[in-house]
Amino acid sequence: MRMTRGTKLVPIALAALIVAGCSSSAATLTTAPATQGPAATQAAATTAPTAAPATCTTLTVWAMPGTFSNSTSNTLITNFETAHPGCVVNYQVQQWNGIVTKLTTALASNNPPDVMEIGNTDAITFEAAGALADLSSARAMLGGGTSNTSADAGQLWLASLNDASVLNGKLFAVPFYAGDRVLIYRTDLFKAANIDISTITSKDKLIAAAKTLQTANKSVTDFSGFYLPGQNWYALMQMIWDNGGQIATQGSDGKWAGALETPASEKGIQDYVDYYKAGSTGPADKDEANPAQYTLFLQGKIGMMIGNGWEVGISYGATGVVKTADQVGTAPIPSTTDGKTVPVFLGGSVIGIAAKSKNIAAAEDFVAELSTPAGQNAMIGDGWIPSLKQFAANIPDTPANVTLKIQASEAAAGSGFTPNATGWAAVEANNPIKAMMTAILTGQKTLDQAAKDADAAMNGVING
Repeated sequence: MRMTRGTKLVPIALAALIVAGCSSSAATLTTAPATQGPAATQAAATTAPTAAPATCTTLTVWAMPGTFSNSTSNTLITNFETAHPGCVVNYQVQQWNGIVTKLTTALASNNPPDVMEIGNTDAITFEAAGALADLSSARAMLGGGTSNTSADAGQLWLASLNDASVLNGKLFAVPFYAGDRVLIYRTDLFKAANIDISTITSKDKLIAAAKTLQTANKSVTDFSGFYLPGQNWYALMQMIWDNGGQIATQGSDGKWAGALETPASEKGIQDYVDYYKAGSTGPADKDEANPAQYTLFLQGKIGMMIGNGWEVGISYGATGVVKTADQVGTAPIPSTTDGKTVPVFLGGSVIGIAAKSKNIAAAEDFVAELSTPAGQNAMIGDGWIPSLKQFAANIPDTPANVTLKIQASEAAAGSGFTPNATGWAAVEANNPIKAMMTAILTGQKTLDQAAKDADAAMNGVING
């Protein structure tokens, strides 16, 4: 899923790293997201290529807005061209709106971009079409270790970014960066209600805190101690994974089928219902963007919510009830199991290389530095979750990194991804998961019947 971008920019240091050297899912989410091992057990990230630089005449690079600043891209181009005499970088900034259609056309042509940034949930579209180069033999050099399987110790990237990059056991993209959701809360309301955020370590404790906040703030119209709209299906996926369930599973024949009606998935759906009925004032037939939940938070109507890291910075302001940054805090999203956190859904980007590129070797070297220690640290400095588990689990403990550290530790502990099925875009286009939640919360259907109907709707389109 492409991230909503603000002003985050990759620093010049990273650009220099990318161009320094030049040498020449089916690991899909079919089980609950695996918990990753500690960083100490993981192999070190790859170092810069040491072979002779690959040759090329023109290397075309498509990046998305906000990924690189002008100064960074200028430095990248200059350094790359210096390291590759005779090779000119044609660097282009694209727009998210319409990018899938534009990439589809470009990658089918005989003169495609060599390197391109792709939203992680869009990647399957191009992998399944054969539009991206098979990078499997270069996996170790690109930083991903020795295994394509996310649960294996030899697979070094964050699970969901790796899952987005792999199809039928082959690597077709390189994980780039990510963001995920955290628990965002009002520090001043917690203090007034005598609630210690560190004690909210399970579903039951979160619900208890939500009810305490609602009692303490009953004078505020439409106040939610813990806010959930009816259709925040990203939060729902995390609760399903937390209970060992799936959105869909892939059979031995390669076909996908909805799995919402399974007992484990229904436990996760019930968790969502329990949270909602604990007092959320969110509409049962809308998602977190309608109305924008951070606006409600700003207006003083929310004690806690599940939100993206970028929502923290726009949940307060001079025109709102919540006016200052110190009124907003973040914490991990607790599991139903006390002391654990839910596996999180990661949105972000991967980097693909066109199958029809005439400069695959140079393109591989162009992106290889992203997984070096210096490249990973540069991403951390820019406020992104880096692609390697090892670095995501060890974000420096600084005031600037408070939210990022929580996001990254969640991702390193366990992350998930939408089913890497060829028809997944069609599922999202008329999302039966949202319809399922509204039907349950409004009493139109039982949980079991709604889940069964959602699976049937999903099955009709998920395999393309």
